[in-house]
Amino acid sequence: MPLFSKKKEPELREGLTMEQLLFIADTQDDPVRVYQALARAEQLAPEDLGIQRRLLLHGRLHERNPRDLDFSVIKSFLLNAFEHPEKHKPEDLRKMERELFDEPRLLRALEQAPDRAAFLRGYLEDLSRDYMRIFISSDSGHVPKVLGFSFKGALPRYLAMPARDILKNIFSSPYLNREEAQVLAKAFYRAFFEQVQGETKALDAQLGPELLALLR
Repeated sequence: MPLFSKKKEPELREGLTMEQLLFIADTQDDPVRVYQALARAEQLAPEDLGIQRRLLLHGRLHERNPRDLDFSVIKSFLLNAFEHPEKHKPEDLRKMERELFDEPRLLRALEQAPDRAAFLRGYLEDLSRDYMRIFISSDSGHVPKVLGFSFKGALPRYLAMPARDILKNIFSSPYLNREEAQVLAKAFYRAFFEQVQGETKALDAQLGPELLALLR
């Protein structure tokens, strides 16, 4: 999806079915149109947890401004609070970290979910996958290149460094309790595991036995 492409203001016609709305949300690139489709779908089925999860992950992407590169409209950017805490003010750090657990839409979804823990875990894993894909794996600062070629074979080792920082900062955060830190860290570790196809040796070595035990 082109995250910061030219903004459009498409209009959806009235009377679309749930199937049609979800088809639009699945196949359109324009975040404004995707959000409109999901918001309409929510009106038809306000208790549908799948729609709620998609709206949570969509975040504020439909508000992006092509002339202002604001990564905060991307929901998974909340995890940047753990990768680069030095780039955020203390109050902003607190807001970003607490949004992961206290967002009103998330709290309403958790009240409806038959398995609160499973819903929260799945949501945090999806956020972590997005962050790995958008902000870590695609960052040339994490993977050095020579003559335009990256060292793909060493990817697990290079990605281990930012992943280590994120996991350590999660566990040391003053804004998360122990249970929250553990569920978030496990979700991110799972996303890392999938990204590197199970090659976690480099990350495990950097985390050490105590932190690794909390992730198992």
